[in-house]
Amino acid sequence: MNRKGKWIYRVFSGLLMISALFGSIQAAQAACTSSSGAGTFTSNNSFTVGTTSEMATATSGFVCSGSVLSLLSTNTVTATIASTTNATGTTARLYNATTKQYLPYIICQDNGCNVPVNVGSSTTWSSTTLLGLLGLFNASDGSLPLYLKTATGSNLAAGTYTDSININWAYHICFIGVLGACVYTDGTATTSIAVTLIVTNYCYIDNAPNVSFGSAAFPAGFASVTSNALSVRCTLSATYTVNLASSNASNGQYRQMSSTVNSVTSYLQYQLFKADTTVWTAATNASLTGTGLSQSIPYTATVNASQANVPAGSYSDTILVTVTY
Repeated sequence: MNRKGKWIYRVFSGLLMISALFGSIQAAQAACTSSSGAGTFTSNNSFTVGTTSEMATATSGFVCSGSVLSLLSTNTVTATIASTTNATGTTARLYNATTKQYLPYIICQDNGCNVPVNVGSSTTWSSTTLLGLLGLFNASDGSLPLYLKTATGSNLAAGTYTDSININWAYHICFIGVLGACVYTDGTATTSIAVTLIVTNYCYIDNAPNVSFGSAAFPAGFASVTSNALSVRCTLSATYTVNLASSNASNGQYRQMSSTVNSVTSYLQYQLFKADTTVWTAATNASLTGTGLSQSIPYTATVNASQANVPAGSYSDTILVTVTY
C-alpha cells in the first residue's frame, strides 16, 4: 500500500507540474494590453483643411503579442467605437472651445477609409493565423492602428481642435500553448484615443487690378478712379493688414508715377484713398478681420490736380501689395 500510495502521489505531482508548465507557457504566449492612443493630423491652414480631407494614422493603444509560429485557426479582434467626446449622432467631430466650431471626421479600419466605423458601431479584424493577425499591429507604438479622415467644406478659424475616441475591444485569439497546441484566449479591454488637429491662419490676394487714369493734357484733366478694389481672402477671424508700397519714391503724402524721356525723368503725383477717405500711404496700412471668404477692399486713386504741368509721356508706378497676418 505504501508503494502504491507513493506511486499515485508521484503521478499526481507530475500532473501538477505539467499543468503548471502549461499555464506558464500559455501566459507567456498570450498577451493583450491596453493603454492610451493618439491620432494627430498634420497642421494645416484653414483653406487646405476646408478643401482637402486630412488623413491621420492613430495609435489605438491596443496591443497583442504572441508566438511567431502560425497555426491554422480563426483569430478575431473587434473594436466598438463606444463614444467620442464631441459626437453628434453617429458622427465624430473635432472641437475648439475658443472658436466654438466643429469639424466632422470619420474613423476607419483601413488607410483608404473604405471601411468607415460610425460612433456606436463595431469593426472586426480577422485572420486564420495568429501571425497574420499580429502583422496588423503596425502602428508606431505596436498597437492596432485606426485611420482618421476629416470632412471637407469647413470654414474654420485658426486654433487647436480636439476630440477623444473611447473604444471597447473584444478578442478571440489562438495563442501557442504547451507542445504547440492552440489555446484560445478571450478577453476585453478599453482604450481612449486623443485626436488633435491644429488649424493655422492663411491669406490669399485674389485680385489686385491695375489702375488706369486714361489720358489728359494737364494734371487737372485726369478724373479720379473710384471703381477699383483689392480682393483679399483670409482665415475666419484672422486679423490682417494690407500695405501698398510704391516702386517710386513718394513726395510727402503723394505717390509718384514716373516717365523718362531723353534721359530726363519726370513725375506725376497721385494719391490713393481708403474707403474712409483717409490717404493710403506706404506707412498707413489697412487693417481688417478675415471671414474665410474673399473681401473687397475699395480705394480711390486721384491725380494731384494742383501740381505743375509735366511733359507729355506715359507715366507709371508699380505698387507692391503685402498682406500680413
